[in-house]
Amino acid sequence: MLTVQQRERMPAGYENDCAGAPSGAPVFGVCLADGPCGPDSPSATPADTVKLALRGGLAAKAGWSGAPGLVVTGINSGLNVSSSVNDSGTVGAAIAAIDIGVPAVAFSASANADMSAHPVENYRATAAFGAKFPAGLKQHRLLTATFALKVDYPDISAGAQAQPPVWTRSARARTPTTATYRAAAGTASRSPSATASRRSPAVRNAGKTARTPIPRPPAAEPSPSRPSPPTVPTAPPSTERRS
Repeated sequence: MLTVQQRERMPAGYENDCAGAPSGAPVFGVCLADGPCGPDSPSATPADTVKLALRGGLAAKAGWSGAPGLVVTGINSGLNVSSSVNDSGTVGAAIAAIDIGVPAVAFSASANADMSAHPVENYRATAAFGAKFPAGLKQHRLLTATFALKVDYPDISAGAQAQPPVWTRSARARTPTTATYRAAAGTASRSPSATASRRSPAVRNAGKTARTPIPRPPAAEPSPSRPSPPTVPTAPPSTERRS
């Protein structure tokens, strides 16, 4: 069975995150246990956690009277690209949200250049961008449960700057739409990318993505049930704000 348990103490440096939210920003964990969650309790899947929250958990545990306006998942360690999207817990949680009728965005942060580590700078930059991105989506009327949006943020740990996002599609799989950022003067995946359709003709190969520049929409015909949005709102990323 699933057990929901509130976390009483946050890690150092995160104590006041979202403290100004009306709910007070409580943090809950969900585990597979017949009783309190402990250090050895297996965790629930991200999709199970979202379903539990939206189907009564927020009301029962946090006093919510209605559904949230947006579900945000991640930040995932490493980019979710190509066929790996279908196996992603982060993306799966976003899809679980739109299946219940709530808009969702899944965020992933790149590893470093040789894929040997996940620098904290990449997480912080992804979080700073992610805090601004929903406002752009709302402005462009893209906060919708018609599709799940997947954002892949590039590696900026060596000093490269992320460029404006572009729409792209994941290859060889029915997946959500991706927004990708291209970092200045560098190799593959230097843009955050946003995906919004389940049918994906763009090709990802060896970490590189065929991307469609803004404002031109993806050339491929979108799926009737998951239409691809025409533009990506630009919210300049920052590496100065800590997650």
